[in-house]
Amino acid sequence: MTTNSEKREKSLAEFVVIIALVGVMMAVFINYFVKSEGQFSHAGFTTLAQGFNTKVSTVHAQWLMDKQPNIVLLASFNKKVKQAIPVNSVGWIDVQQKNLACQAIWQLVMETPMSLMKFSISAIEVHDNTNEQNIQTKGQCRYTLLDGSYFHYNRVNGKVSKVIKSN
Repeated sequence: MTTNSEKREKSLAEFVVIIALVGVMMAVFINYFVKSEGQFSHAGFTTLAQGFNTKVSTVHAQWLMDKQPNIVLLASFNKKVKQAIPVNSVGWIDVQQKNLACQAIWQLVMETPMSLMKFSISAIEVHDNTNEQNIQTKGQCRYTLLDGSYFHYNRVNGKVSKVIKSN
């Protein structure tokens, strides 16, 4: 016959074992998450780049169907007002402003802040000086994370590059 004190000691011992197991499982999960955080951010950034490419292609297709206007109007499911998106002479998303043009393009395309999970996304305008007349041309927008991952949007031909992971 067991006494109340033996039952309490047994319950306390079982409780301590359960807490220890939960603690070990949490430590394993946290370790896995920390090791995989780079993969999660890369996968999320790749998804953002694909969404960016989809929107650019959608705007260009609408531009072709609308007989090549200067501004493409896009309807969306969750908004009653159509979004007005400026395009260049060949139908790719572009803005006329000189300052922060790549940030403005991001806002037009993604309609979200420049961030992924807890990471900020930077927009850099890249110019090309490699043509024969040595004239600086409107180049590309590079959208990059702090870990060095980036993709380009070429404002001249609408091409969105795949995400490149720098080491």
